[in-house]
Amino acid sequence: MVWWRKRNKKLTLARGATLLEDLIECCDGKFNPIKFFSADEIIKATNDFNEESNGISELDEYYSEWYSGKTKNHEMMILIKKHANEEETFCRDTAVSSMKHSKFKISEQPWKRRMKIAEDIATALAYLHTAFPRPFVYRFLCPWKILLDEDGVAKLNDFSLCVSIPQGETFVNVEGMPIFGSMESEYLKTNVVSEKTDVFAFGMLMQHLLVGEDRFWKIWVREEGNSEVYEDDDDSFQVRLFKFMEKRGIKEIADPKMLEEMCCDSSELELCQMNAFLMLSHRSIGFKGEVPTAVEVAKELKKIQIMTLSTVVGS
Repeated sequence: MVWWRKRNKKLTLARGATLLEDLIECCDGKFNPIKFFSADEIIKATNDFNEESNGISELDEYYSEWYSGKTKNHEMMILIKKHANEEETFCRDTAVSSMKHSKFKISEQPWKRRMKIAEDIATALAYLHTAFPRPFVYRFLCPWKILLDEDGVAKLNDFSLCVSIPQGETFVNVEGMPIFGSMESEYLKTNVVSEKTDVFAFGMLMQHLLVGEDRFWKIWVREEGNSEVYEDDDDSFQVRLFKFMEKRGIKEIADPKMLEEMCCDSSELELCQMNAFLMLSHRSIGFKGEVPTAVEVAKELKKIQIMTLSTVVGS
Protein backbone atom coordinates (compact mmCIF):
# COMPACT_ATOMS: atom_id res chain seq x y z
CA MET A 1 0.00 0.00 0.00
CA VAL A 2 2.87 2.36 -0.79
CA TRP A 3 0.67 4.44 -3.07
CA TRP A 4 -1.82 4.94 -0.22
CA ARG A 5 0.88 6.22 2.15
CA LYS A 6 2.18 8.56 -0.55
CA ARG A 7 -1.36 9.81 -1.18
CA ASN A 8 -1.92 10.44 2.54
CA LYS A 9 1.42 12.23 2.79
CA LYS A 10 0.48 14.51 -0.11
CA LEU A 11 -2.91 15.23 1.45
CA THR A 12 -1.28 16.03 4.80
CA LEU A 13 1.22 18.39 3.15
CA ALA A 14 -1.56 20.06 1.17
CA ARG A 15 -3.65 20.56 4.31
CA GLY A 16 -0.63 21.91 6.17
CA ALA A 17 0.22 24.33 3.37
CA THR A 18 -3.37 25.58 3.23
CA LEU A 19 -3.47 26.01 7.00
CA LEU A 20 -0.14 27.85 7.10
CA GLU A 21 -1.25 30.26 4.37
CA ASP A 22 -4.50 30.96 6.21
CA LEU A 23 -2.76 31.36 9.58
CA ILE A 24 -0.29 33.84 8.09
CA GLU A 25 -3.18 35.75 6.52
CA CYS A 26 -5.30 35.72 9.69
CA CYS A 27 -2.46 36.41 12.16
CA ASP A 28 -0.91 39.57 10.72
CA GLY A 29 1.94 37.83 8.93
CA LYS A 30 3.14 35.70 11.86
CA PHE A 31 4.11 32.33 10.42
CA ASN A 32 3.96 30.54 13.81
CA PRO A 33 1.33 32.26 15.99
CA ILE A 34 0.63 29.12 18.05
CA LYS A 35 3.11 28.32 20.84
CA PHE A 36 3.66 24.68 21.81
CA PHE A 37 5.07 23.56 25.17
CA SER A 38 6.67 20.18 25.81
CA ALA A 39 5.82 18.10 28.89
CA ASP A 40 9.30 18.80 30.30
CA GLU A 41 8.82 22.56 29.86
CA ILE A 42 5.48 22.44 31.66
CA ILE A 43 6.83 20.40 34.59
CA LYS A 44 9.89 22.64 34.93
CA ALA A 45 7.92 25.90 34.66
CA THR A 46 5.46 24.89 37.40
CA ASN A 47 8.15 23.32 39.60
CA ASP A 48 6.49 19.94 39.18
CA PHE A 49 3.03 21.49 39.79
CA ASN A 50 4.08 22.97 43.09
CA GLU A 51 1.21 24.17 45.30
CA GLU A 52 2.71 27.67 45.44
CA SER A 53 1.89 28.14 41.76
CA ASN A 54 -1.63 26.80 42.18
CA GLY A 55 -4.99 28.53 42.24
CA ILE A 56 -8.64 27.50 42.03
CA SER A 57 -11.47 29.27 40.22
CA GLU A 58 -14.81 28.55 38.59
CA LEU A 59 -15.50 28.88 34.87
CA ASP A 60 -18.71 26.85 34.77
CA GLU A 61 -20.18 23.88 36.65
CA TYR A 62 -16.65 22.50 36.94
CA TYR A 63 -13.92 23.89 39.13
CA SER A 64 -10.51 24.60 37.71
CA GLU A 65 -7.01 24.39 39.11
CA TRP A 66 -4.63 26.95 37.67
CA TYR A 67 -0.85 26.59 37.67
CA SER A 68 1.29 29.52 36.60
CA GLY A 69 4.90 29.22 35.54
CA LYS A 70 7.58 30.54 33.23
CA THR A 71 9.90 29.02 30.66
CA LYS A 72 12.99 30.76 29.32
CA ASN A 73 11.01 32.95 26.93
CA HIS A 74 7.35 32.51 27.79
CA GLU A 75 5.05 32.83 30.77
CA MET A 76 2.44 30.12 30.82
CA MET A 77 -0.69 29.04 32.59
CA ILE A 78 -1.92 25.46 32.83
CA LEU A 79 -5.63 24.91 33.38
CA ILE A 80 -6.80 21.55 34.70
CA LYS A 81 -10.58 21.45 34.67
CA LYS A 82 -12.03 19.01 37.17
CA HIS A 83 -15.44 17.74 38.14
CA ALA A 84 -16.10 16.53 41.66
CA ASN A 85 -18.98 14.50 43.03
CA GLU A 86 -19.51 12.49 46.19
CA GLU A 87 -17.61 9.50 44.86
CA GLU A 88 -14.67 10.85 42.91
CA THR A 89 -12.85 13.78 41.38
CA PHE A 90 -11.72 13.37 37.80
CA CYS A 91 -9.85 15.49 35.29
CA ARG A 92 -12.12 16.57 32.46
CA ASP A 93 -9.88 18.82 30.39
CA THR A 94 -6.37 20.20 30.42
CA ALA A 95 -5.15 23.26 28.55
CA VAL A 96 -1.83 25.07 28.41
CA SER A 97 -1.57 28.73 27.60
CA SER A 98 1.08 31.42 27.61
CA MET A 99 -1.42 34.00 28.88
CA LYS A 100 -4.07 34.52 31.52
CA HIS A 101 -7.67 34.23 30.41
CA SER A 102 -11.05 35.60 31.44
CA LYS A 103 -14.66 34.66 30.86
CA PHE A 104 -16.25 35.77 27.60
CA LYS A 105 -19.41 37.83 28.03
CA ILE A 106 -21.20 38.88 24.86
CA SER A 107 -22.95 41.83 26.48
CA GLU A 108 -19.60 43.48 27.31
CA GLN A 109 -18.31 43.42 23.73
CA PRO A 110 -18.74 46.26 21.18
CA TRP A 111 -19.49 45.43 17.56
CA LYS A 112 -15.87 45.47 16.33
CA ARG A 113 -14.81 43.13 19.12
CA ARG A 114 -17.67 40.73 18.33
CA MET A 115 -16.52 40.51 14.72
CA LYS A 116 -12.92 39.86 15.77
CA ILE A 117 -13.95 37.23 18.32
CA ALA A 118 -15.95 35.47 15.61
CA GLU A 119 -12.89 35.48 13.33
CA ASP A 120 -10.67 34.10 16.13
CA ILE A 121 -13.02 31.17 16.75
CA ALA A 122 -13.50 30.48 13.03
CA THR A 123 -9.70 30.35 12.67
CA ALA A 124 -9.50 27.91 15.60
CA LEU A 125 -12.10 25.65 13.98
CA ALA A 126 -10.27 25.87 10.65
CA TYR A 127 -7.12 24.73 12.45
CA LEU A 128 -8.92 21.71 13.92
CA HIS A 129 -10.37 20.82 10.52
CA THR A 130 -7.20 21.16 8.44
CA ALA A 131 -4.06 20.84 10.57
CA PHE A 132 -4.12 17.07 11.05
CA PRO A 133 -4.34 13.99 8.80
CA ARG A 134 -7.63 13.20 10.56
CA PRO A 135 -9.80 16.34 10.89
CA PHE A 136 -11.09 17.12 14.38
CA VAL A 137 -14.65 18.33 14.98
CA TYR A 138 -15.19 20.43 18.11
CA ARG A 139 -18.92 19.51 18.21
CA PHE A 140 -20.19 21.54 21.17
CA LEU A 141 -19.54 25.20 20.32
CA CYS A 142 -21.26 27.80 22.51
CA PRO A 143 -20.28 31.13 24.16
CA TRP A 144 -19.31 29.64 27.52
CA LYS A 145 -16.69 27.47 25.78
CA ILE A 146 -14.80 30.64 24.82
CA LEU A 147 -12.16 32.47 26.87
CA LEU A 148 -10.44 35.79 26.17
CA ASP A 149 -6.71 36.12 26.78
CA GLU A 150 -5.12 39.29 28.17
CA ASP A 151 -4.81 40.67 24.63
CA GLY A 152 -8.52 40.09 23.99
CA VAL A 153 -7.94 37.17 21.61
CA ALA A 154 -10.71 34.56 21.78
CA LYS A 155 -9.67 30.97 22.53
CA LEU A 156 -11.64 27.73 22.52
CA ASN A 157 -11.82 25.96 25.87
CA ASP A 158 -12.74 22.34 26.74
CA PHE A 159 -11.98 19.82 23.99
CA SER A 160 -13.49 16.87 25.86
CA LEU A 161 -16.26 16.37 23.27
CA CYS A 162 -13.96 16.78 20.26
CA VAL A 163 -13.95 13.81 17.84
CA SER A 164 -11.77 12.91 14.85
CA ILE A 165 -13.01 11.84 11.44
CA PRO A 166 -11.34 8.67 10.07
CA GLN A 167 -8.97 9.15 7.15
CA GLY A 168 -10.72 8.95 3.82
CA GLU A 169 -14.12 9.68 5.40
CA THR A 170 -16.11 12.88 5.60
CA PHE A 171 -18.13 12.07 8.72
CA VAL A 172 -18.30 9.85 11.78
CA ASN A 173 -21.25 8.49 13.77
CA VAL A 174 -21.21 9.61 17.40
CA GLU A 175 -23.84 9.02 20.07
CA GLY A 176 -24.30 10.43 23.54
CA MET A 177 -24.13 14.11 22.67
CA PRO A 178 -25.76 16.69 24.97
CA ILE A 179 -28.65 18.54 23.33
CA PHE A 180 -28.32 22.27 22.78
CA GLY A 181 -29.83 24.86 20.45
CA SER A 182 -26.67 25.12 18.36
CA MET A 183 -26.79 21.44 17.40
CA GLU A 184 -27.13 20.67 13.71
CA SER A 185 -30.51 19.05 13.00
CA GLU A 186 -28.78 16.38 10.88
CA TYR A 187 -26.75 15.32 13.90
CA LEU A 188 -29.81 15.21 16.15
CA LYS A 189 -31.58 12.94 13.66
CA THR A 190 -28.74 10.65 12.56
CA ASN A 191 -25.80 11.09 15.01
CA VAL A 192 -23.66 12.01 11.98
CA VAL A 193 -20.82 14.41 12.82
CA SER A 194 -18.86 16.22 10.10
CA GLU A 195 -17.00 19.49 9.66
CA LYS A 196 -20.38 21.02 8.83
CA THR A 197 -21.46 20.26 12.41
CA ASP A 198 -18.96 22.88 13.61
CA VAL A 199 -19.82 25.34 10.85
CA PHE A 200 -23.51 25.06 11.75
CA ALA A 201 -22.79 25.69 15.45
CA PHE A 202 -20.55 28.59 14.47
CA GLY A 203 -23.39 30.12 12.44
CA MET A 204 -25.54 29.95 15.57
CA LEU A 205 -22.74 31.60 17.56
CA MET A 206 -22.59 34.42 14.99
CA GLN A 207 -26.30 35.03 15.42
CA HIS A 208 -25.85 34.97 19.20
CA LEU A 209 -23.16 37.64 18.83
CA LEU A 210 -25.39 39.74 16.59
CA VAL A 211 -28.71 39.66 18.46
CA GLY A 212 -27.16 39.70 21.94
CA GLU A 213 -27.49 37.56 25.03
CA ASP A 214 -30.91 38.76 26.25
CA ARG A 215 -32.76 38.54 22.94
CA PHE A 216 -31.16 35.20 22.02
CA TRP A 217 -32.50 33.58 25.18
CA LYS A 218 -35.88 35.32 24.96
CA ILE A 219 -36.37 33.72 21.55
CA TRP A 220 -35.14 30.43 23.03
CA VAL A 221 -37.82 30.49 25.76
CA ARG A 222 -40.39 32.01 23.37
CA GLU A 223 -40.71 35.35 25.16
CA GLU A 224 -39.89 37.21 21.94
CA GLY A 225 -40.83 36.51 18.34
CA ASN A 226 -43.43 34.02 19.54
CA SER A 227 -46.15 35.52 17.36
CA GLU A 228 -44.43 34.35 14.17
CA VAL A 229 -46.57 32.15 11.94
CA TYR A 230 -44.85 29.07 10.51
CA GLU A 231 -45.94 27.53 7.24
CA ASP A 232 -44.19 24.25 8.07
CA ASP A 233 -44.08 22.01 11.11
CA ASP A 234 -40.49 22.81 12.05
CA ASP A 235 -40.68 24.74 15.31
CA SER A 236 -37.02 24.24 16.23
CA PHE A 237 -35.11 27.06 17.88
CA GLN A 238 -32.96 27.54 14.78
CA VAL A 239 -36.01 28.04 12.57
CA ARG A 240 -37.69 30.38 15.07
CA LEU A 241 -34.53 32.49 15.24
CA PHE A 242 -34.27 32.54 11.44
CA LYS A 243 -37.92 33.61 11.07
CA PHE A 244 -37.39 36.34 13.65
CA MET A 245 -34.50 37.77 11.63
CA GLU A 246 -35.99 37.22 8.18
CA LYS A 247 -38.89 39.61 8.76
CA ARG A 248 -36.92 42.44 10.38
CA GLY A 249 -34.34 45.03 9.40
CA ILE A 250 -30.83 44.90 10.81
CA LYS A 251 -31.53 47.66 13.36
CA GLU A 252 -34.38 45.58 14.78
CA ILE A 253 -32.24 42.44 14.80
CA ALA A 254 -28.98 43.74 16.30
CA ASP A 255 -28.41 43.76 20.05
CA PRO A 256 -30.16 46.94 21.34
CA LYS A 257 -27.59 47.36 24.11
CA MET A 258 -24.75 47.20 21.59
CA LEU A 259 -26.42 49.81 19.36
CA GLU A 260 -27.07 52.11 22.33
CA GLU A 261 -23.44 52.03 23.41
CA MET A 262 -22.11 53.09 20.02
CA CYS A 263 -20.65 56.58 20.36
CA CYS A 264 -23.02 57.89 17.70
CA ASP A 265 -25.79 56.54 15.53
CA SER A 266 -24.69 53.30 13.94
CA SER A 267 -23.00 54.22 10.67
CA GLU A 268 -23.97 52.93 7.26
CA LEU A 269 -20.73 50.94 7.15
CA GLU A 270 -21.43 49.20 10.47
CA LEU A 271 -24.95 48.32 9.35
CA CYS A 272 -23.52 46.89 6.11
CA GLN A 273 -21.06 44.85 8.16
CA MET A 274 -23.89 43.54 10.31
CA ASN A 275 -25.90 42.57 7.24
CA ALA A 276 -22.91 40.74 5.74
CA PHE A 277 -22.30 39.05 9.10
CA LEU A 278 -25.94 37.95 9.24
CA MET A 279 -25.89 36.57 5.68
CA LEU A 280 -22.72 34.60 6.43
CA SER A 281 -24.38 33.13 9.52
CA HIS A 282 -27.38 32.02 7.42
CA ARG A 283 -25.03 30.33 4.93
CA SER A 284 -23.15 28.62 7.74
CA ILE A 285 -26.38 27.21 9.15
CA GLY A 286 -27.45 26.08 5.69
CA PHE A 287 -30.54 28.26 5.37
CA LYS A 288 -29.20 30.23 2.40
CA GLY A 289 -26.78 29.03 -0.28
CA GLU A 290 -24.00 26.48 -0.04
CA VAL A 291 -22.52 25.81 3.41
CA PRO A 292 -18.94 27.21 3.53
CA THR A 293 -15.95 25.54 5.19
CA ALA A 294 -14.49 26.93 8.42
CA VAL A 295 -11.52 28.25 6.41
CA GLU A 296 -13.88 30.10 4.06
CA VAL A 297 -15.84 31.50 7.00
CA ALA A 298 -12.65 32.86 8.62
CA LYS A 299 -11.64 34.53 5.34
CA GLU A 300 -15.10 36.07 4.89
CA LEU A 301 -15.06 37.45 8.43
CA LYS A 302 -11.70 39.09 7.79
CA LYS A 303 -13.13 40.71 4.64
CA ILE A 304 -16.18 41.96 6.56
CA GLN A 305 -13.96 43.67 9.14
CA ILE A 306 -11.95 45.56 6.52
CA MET A 307 -15.03 46.40 4.48
CA THR A 308 -15.35 50.02 3.35
CA LEU A 309 -18.31 51.94 1.98
CA SER A 310 -16.62 52.11 -1.42
CA THR A 311 -16.42 48.30 -1.59
CA VAL A 312 -20.06 48.04 -0.53
CA VAL A 313 -21.20 50.50 -3.20
CA GLY A 314 -18.96 48.80 -5.76
CA SER A 315 -20.51 45.41 -5.08
